[in-house]
Amino acid sequence: MTLIPDALTPFLSAIGAYAQKAGLRAWVVGGAVRDFYLKRPTLDVDLTFDKAQETVVGFCIRKWGGSKKKFSQFGTYQVKLDADIKLDLARLRTEEYPHPGWLPEVSFTNDIKEDLFRRDFTANAWALSILPDSFGKSVDPYGAQKDIDKGLIRILHPHSFLDDPTRMFRAVRFAGRFGWEIAPKTKQLLLEAADHEYPLLVTRTRIARELLKILEEENLKPIFDLMGEFNLLHFMWPNFAWQPALAKTQNPQMRLGILALSLKDSGENFINSLRLPKVYTHDILVAWKIAQEKLCPIHNLPPFQRELLQLVYPNLPPQALESCFIHGGELKNFGLQGKRISGALTRVRKAQWEGKIASRQEAEKLLVNP
Repeated sequence: MTLIPDALTPFLSAIGAYAQKAGLRAWVVGGAVRDFYLKRPTLDVDLTFDKAQETVVGFCIRKWGGSKKKFSQFGTYQVKLDADIKLDLARLRTEEYPHPGWLPEVSFTNDIKEDLFRRDFTANAWALSILPDSFGKSVDPYGAQKDIDKGLIRILHPHSFLDDPTRMFRAVRFAGRFGWEIAPKTKQLLLEAADHEYPLLVTRTRIARELLKILEEENLKPIFDLMGEFNLLHFMWPNFAWQPALAKTQNPQMRLGILALSLKDSGENFINSLRLPKVYTHDILVAWKIAQEKLCPIHNLPPFQRELLQLVYPNLPPQALESCFIHGGELKNFGLQGKRISGALTRVRKAQWEGKIASRQEAEKLLVNP
């Protein structure tokens, strides 16, 4: 009996058959095998081959349709099939880290055990053959099944966190996701890595990538609790902490916005430090500015900005997030000129934010009788 689920068997068996005809050995590896064993649904599958895999990439596109992307640094391909399955296709490899926290230097190997040894945790160091004559055969040299049964996160060697400090965040993410424990020796090394500030060895971009993966998790609170337990929160940003509003949404972008607004005056610098695309951060920063100013918006807010502010400030009066009752161009009608116009507009916006006025008529009275 194989661990490979029925929904993926036609795809993986066809790939395995093609690989065998092309003279390749092929396995499904890593997190997909873990999820197969846990009977967790996944359409995100990592495949590895003992020789160049380009021909398999072409086969997948021809047979099922989709798109491909090559990552030349590690010789891997990402294929998104029209059947909503995402495949990462790589060659068996070993990795050497020239300096702590640097990206690894890659060498190809023919040994599946060597490839599995470079993985982050034992639970992810598991492979299943997809060749026709050994379909589903397990390769588990480091005790993945045993540690999954025990519910343990365990690194494969003592230098793992020093080689790649982002594994520190992945350790708490997986532990929080599955409700697992971190193995005693791994726990000790994780605390030592935090004490020696290993996360400062990697780029802010890589930290941002780990943060976004954390924010994609369904159950976020246990992960934040573990980040606190292992002194990891401050590597994200000073005063970075759990916010109850995070539990009210599953949207990673919304969750990032909640964190930015919770950081108050440093929220903008936090967002900018992550170097994310502007299309992703624009709405967050607009909402952050409104929260900092504590003034109602001049124009109607898009749904994302409105929802974000409502999550962070659930007790705001309804009119606080409505566009200002009076527009700046109208203030001349009240006999105002120059700097008095901007001051009057700010006064109206502040009163509307605080719920002291609830209509245009009340705003006009405020201007006449400040």
